[in-house]
Amino acid sequence: MLQILQERRNATLLTALFLICFTLMSLSARWRGGTTVFDEMALSLTGPLIEAAAAPKRWTGNIWSSYVALRGLSKENKRLVNEVAALRGASVKAQELQSQVERLEGFLRVAKSAKGEILLARIVGRNQSPFGRTLIIDQGKTNGILRNMAVIHQNGIVGRVFRAGHSVSQILLITDTRSSVDILVQRSRAQGVFSSSSEKQGEVRYMPADADVKNNDLLVSSGFGGIFPKGLPVARVVATSINGKRLFKNILATPSVDFNKLEEVMVMLVPPKESPWR
Repeated sequence: MLQILQERRNATLLTALFLICFTLMSLSARWRGGTTVFDEMALSLTGPLIEAAAAPKRWTGNIWSSYVALRGLSKENKRLVNEVAALRGASVKAQELQSQVERLEGFLRVAKSAKGEILLARIVGRNQSPFGRTLIIDQGKTNGILRNMAVIHQNGIVGRVFRAGHSVSQILLITDTRSSVDILVQRSRAQGVFSSSSEKQGEVRYMPADADVKNNDLLVSSGFGGIFPKGLPVARVVATSINGKRLFKNILATPSVDFNKLEEVMVMLVPPKESPWR
């Protein structure tokens, strides 16, 4: 019995010594900056709590960072939009200047072909009603303009001065029912008279039935009548026909000038009945 008790006491002492040694070893490791099993257990238990406590702060920080980033992106977008708008504006201005240069170059080519003086005028008004087709230009008597002076464009004849005011003038278009132009078929030299039948189309009168006229033939001014010089484009043939035994052909032609797109014209400062052309 005493032997059994002695053995149990020895076992208890050994266990106590082991625990003491283990505790001392743990303390020694902590003092040296290490970690122990208990530290790891404590960290495992408290880690989720610390993480949960830090989450709101981190979430708030992320939102703020995103907000700042979006604000910066919005400013950058506005800057880019403004730059694109400025570039588009510059492109439009450049295209407009290019268009103006091309128109003026065309006028210059026409002006070089004439002996007399030619005045460039800007269109400031228009009347395209069925009762009259006229334009108003920003040049008048003070600039040397007189009634019946020819008005032209780089693409052909526009009309004639109908009324000359002090600083503006009224131009009667060749598509007006009061207008007519003596013409030649440029290819065959057949002669007739161009007059208006609508805003975008005219007809050729007094063209003999046997005259050589085909679709797409160019009609030019003949120089008769003393207003328009010879050889200027008037219209292009779009249809021809003959009705029975009539003496004249039916000819439809489209004016060479698009009157709806006119911005400038040229007035030939030469009294009517005098040709300024070489």
